[in-house]
Amino acid sequence: MNIKHHPTDETLLAYAGGALSQAMELVVATHMTLCPQCRGKVAEFEACGGAMLNDNQSLSMDSDALDHVMAMIEQESANENARVTPAEMPRRVAVGGSITGSAVPSLPTPLASLLPDNILSLEDIPWRTLAPGVKHFPLKSVQTKGTVRLLKIAPGVSIPDHGHGGHEMTLLLKGSYIDDVGRFRAGDVADLADDIDHQPIADTAEDCICLIATDAPLKFNGILPKLLQPFIGM
Repeated sequence: MNIKHHPTDETLLAYAGGALSQAMELVVATHMTLCPQCRGKVAEFEACGGAMLNDNQSLSMDSDALDHVMAMIEQESANENARVTPAEMPRRVAVGGSITGSAVPSLPTPLASLLPDNILSLEDIPWRTLAPGVKHFPLKSVQTKGTVRLLKIAPGVSIPDHGHGGHEMTLLLKGSYIDDVGRFRAGDVADLADDIDHQPIADTAEDCICLIATDAPLKFNGILPKLLQPFIGM
C-alpha cells in the first residue's frame, strides 16, 4: 500500500531540529517507522539544516528557513537515487515494520513505547467510549500543552464538523476516512493547520483507528458538540 499523505516539509524540518511538541513528535516518529520517504527527508534535514533549529523551542522560524535548507540539500546531493540506510535513520526512530493490507501489522516502536506492556497490538487497546460509535485511549504519559490519543471510529460514523485552534496531526493506523481534505488510509498523515475545517467519516466496513495529536482544543461548528466538548476533552 502506497502512503499518499505525509507531514509537510515544515513539520519534518521542525522535527529534525527538535522544535515539535512531544505529542506532535510522537505522530511524526510513528509515521516515519512506516515511511522511507519521510525518513529520508528528515535524515537530509538533520545533515544539512538541523543546526538551524537547535536553539528553537517552537515551530516558528525565519520565513526562508525551509527554502535555505532545501537549497543546501539540492547542492550537496550527489546522487538523486540514493536511499537512506538504517545507520542514517533519525536518532529518535526505530523501524517498526511495513504496511500490509489495510492496517499496520504491529505497533510501531514510538507508539508501543508509550503503551502498557500488555498491549501488543491494536486489538489489545482498552478502548473507552467517547461518543456513539467513537472510542478513544488517551496517552497520558506524553507531556504536552494539547492532547494525544488513539481514536477508534466505527464504520460510517463521522466526527462532528470542526476547525482547529492550532496544529492537528492524525496518523491512520487501520481502516480509512474521507473528509474535505481527501481520503486517508493506513500510514497516511493529515497535517492540518488552524485554517482547515473538516468532518472525517470512516468510509469502509472496518473500524478506523488513528493516532491524533492537537496542541489546542478543537473548534466544533455544531451546538451539541460545543456543549459536550468539556466532557470529551477534545
